[in-house]
Amino acid sequence: MIGPSIRVNALTLKYDNNIILDGVSATFEAGKCHVIMGPNGGGKTSLLRSVLGLTPFQGDVEIRWPNKVSIGYVPQKATFEPSLPLTVMDFVLLNQTRMPLFWRKQTKQHRRALDQLERVGMAARHDRRMGQLSGGEQQRVLFAQALLDDPSLLILDEPTTGMDEQGVRYLESLITECVSEGKTVLAVHHDVSAVRRLDANVHVVNRCLVESGYHREVLHPSKIESLFQHYTSSAAISQEVA
Repeated sequence: MIGPSIRVNALTLKYDNNIILDGVSATFEAGKCHVIMGPNGGGKTSLLRSVLGLTPFQGDVEIRWPNKVSIGYVPQKATFEPSLPLTVMDFVLLNQTRMPLFWRKQTKQHRRALDQLERVGMAARHDRRMGQLSGGEQQRVLFAQALLDDPSLLILDEPTTGMDEQGVRYLESLITECVSEGKTVLAVHHDVSAVRRLDANVHVVNRCLVESGYHREVLHPSKIESLFQHYTSSAAISQEVA
């Protein structure tokens, strides 16, 4: 199963008079890992939300699905009330059944959910309350839920937020595995070393698209400082990168 290709054309996003994204055009090839990087406030998450259709924008986003339409999404973080009696298994299964959770039995869905939790190293904690987990553990559970439908497109917003080193390695291994299966992965990430380990294509966004290409070229040591400076203007950024 090959994931979709994504084409973004002249995408512009404004809130009142505040320009978040200004004419961003980029192509994300099918079956590859694509990482969006850039300074804080540069519009990385807004670009993901636009691709997901979660925010209004000007321009075009075209997703070409060669097979089934299925998206897995992992937000930057989620907050769970510690007293809420929602277990890890309950949460993973929330989108899998129309029956009340307290009617749930040991079904094929339950087995599949446990398999995905195993992939992220959380199967042993399937009966723990979500609110009792650390932030990094919660991120692992969110990733397991995103994988449950075997999506052909994975969209990840800072997926390693709050994770310890073991969790980060689990995630990197899973992303690599997903790409080897032909899935398209589109992720926001801030860790240059981690992105290099993922062997990803990198798209630097700072209100506009600053640079795009294979990580060895884009994340060359001579470019790092200029790529992650805060936005001034498109012309100034282009001169700095050049």
